[in-house]
Amino acid sequence: MASGIPFLDKIPTSDIGLKIQSLLPARRHSDIFNRIDISLLLFDNTLVNTANGEAEEIALIEDGSFPEAMARAARRLARGDKRNILLLLPTADFVATAYHMNLAGEKMIRSALELQAQSLLPAYEENLLLAVNAAQQEGVALWFNEQEANRLFRAFAHEDLFLGAIMPRSLAVLDASDDDDLKTMLINDEEGSNISFLQVRSNAVRRLLTVNKRDLEQEVFARQWEIETSQLKGDAMRNMTSMDDWKALKRKVQPLPEYSFLPAGAIAEQKRISFARNSKVAMAATAVVVLLLFAPFIARWLELRGVLDDLETAQDMSAEPRALQASIFDMEEEWGALYEYPDQQVAQVLVSLNSVIQSSLTSISINKGVVDITGSTNDPAYLVELLSEREEFNNVSQSTSTRGAGSQFGIRLNLTNVDFEDYEEKYPARTQGR
Repeated sequence: MASGIPFLDKIPTSDIGLKIQSLLPARRHSDIFNRIDISLLLFDNTLVNTANGEAEEIALIEDGSFPEAMARAARRLARGDKRNILLLLPTADFVATAYHMNLAGEKMIRSALELQAQSLLPAYEENLLLAVNAAQQEGVALWFNEQEANRLFRAFAHEDLFLGAIMPRSLAVLDASDDDDLKTMLINDEEGSNISFLQVRSNAVRRLLTVNKRDLEQEVFARQWEIETSQLKGDAMRNMTSMDDWKALKRKVQPLPEYSFLPAGAIAEQKRISFARNSKVAMAATAVVVLLLFAPFIARWLELRGVLDDLETAQDMSAEPRALQASIFDMEEEWGALYEYPDQQVAQVLVSLNSVIQSSLTSISINKGVVDITGSTNDPAYLVELLSEREEFNNVSQSTSTRGAGSQFGIRLNLTNVDFEDYEEKYPARTQGR
């Protein structure tokens, strides 16, 4: 697999913030995983509580969407409580790609997969979320539609439920605490028209095969499927082919962080939790400083101990970078422009504009921290005033004169926390020579 792909050419500017965010290891979202208190599994248009086997059929209503209907079924299973949910969807709903890379480290492999998403899935034009256990240099990466994840989150939020994570249901049969590298499990997940066959070792997906049952009606495809599945060997086999098989789990499924997809709303909640925790840490640190002012001896002892701990931590953390120093320096020089690219937070800008603009908006453009909008309203000057009061905007002004008795407007504003001048000074554009 080629690794020398032009970075910014492969990622739309509007998605860079979310893409970089998705490169963070799954363990960074441990707060969300720890808060999950119910796991719901979708099978045959029915939602199942894996802890007790209770089930609710998903009933569509006129002009309603499937995520909304599923959220209503989840509300009935939650029995009116505000719950934090792990949603287990059919494995066939996820896209799988095999990879083999000569890279070391989870972050390196995740980064390479994310940057090559368009070449790995050229026919898939929508944004995708990535989940992978990258402890090994080869395996299977799973992808899920980002917009669908966010639609599900909003539907569950409407029912006062928090959708913390989404995971392929086949992995529900695994034990998240099982780290036996020698144990290999085969999982046959069958429903309706699809069959998914997985080979999993040490909670890492090594092979994933999916087929439509209609294809197996052809002798050639049936023979090929039999050959492919017979080559996969394992120490145990789980056949999950009916509703009763899933109801028999009778336990809350613990999310596998490497294969859990987090909607944007869940990631935002993780940030809020981290900020609150860091604030408490800061307050505790302040109290310690005050205490040390009155206890010089204890202060010196704590300082010495802290220095020794920092030294030990630094030695442990720098072991791998020292071994790969040349590679790291090359990657920092090549990837610096990507990691430090200003995040224009397009989604938040749209949400902010939507909360202020109650009139007609005909066009919007965002370029290097400058937002231009045009539309119609009865009072353009009042709209400028409302936008000026938002902390995320500054230099709000009318960019064109009003027309049509003051109903047509053009407004230009700047994003407060976006600084392209500093970025372009640090990473000037390079021109390609002949």
